[in-house]
Amino acid sequence: MSDIHSKQLENAHAILKHLIERDWDAVSDLLSPDFKHEVLPAGTIPSTDGKEGRGKEEFLGLVRYIFMVFENITLLPPIDVIQGKDAAVLHFKSDGTSKSGVKYNNEYITIVRFDGEKIVGLKEFVDSKHTTEFFAAVSAG
Repeated sequence: MSDIHSKQLENAHAILKHLIERDWDAVSDLLSPDFKHEVLPAGTIPSTDGKEGRGKEEFLGLVRYIFMVFENITLLPPIDVIQGKDAAVLHFKSDGTSKSGVKYNNEYITIVRFDGEKIVGLKEFVDSKHTTEFFAAVSAG
């Protein structure tokens, strides 16, 4: 594995670590200025401006907002990691509880795309039914 591919894989794991730590500066440092984020299936967490995906600042705002809902949340170690040319795919689960006591145990397939060492794209496939029900329960509670 080349040095750049090793660093890409390291950064794919690092973004998950920094999200859990709520280290927004470290997350930001991993992202390229032209970073794009999508949550799939489409419409699970719609973009505020109606465009496909989110840019870097919108993504950082979204994760700050989402993590404020949680009393605690952990992203469990990946079940599968597949690395390709300038991309990594991670399959992992979360275990968390909202501040109102609602359990959040989701499952993700995340595709991380790179330009050099910087993350240029993040596509998250989530359990849309669980995500929708969780946020509805949190909003109602």
